[in-house]
Amino acid sequence: MTQITFKPNWSKHAKAAPFRRNDDMLSVMPAGLIVFPGNGITDNLADKATRLGIAVWQAQGDGA
Repeated sequence: MTQITFKPNWSKHAKAAPFRRNDDMLSVMPAGLIVFPGNGITDNLADKATRLGIAVWQAQGDGA
């Protein structure tokens, strides 16, 4: 499985950096996305992926 790192560019995008990073991640059109409980940035990623037709799997529980 190929892994690609996408880091937010804080100096260029300031507070919007994590959302721009989400856009960058989705621009490569991944086959799917596994979403773990997180925050609004994670929710934004899942919402955008769904709108693009990318399969989204929601991880449940505490992972133990």
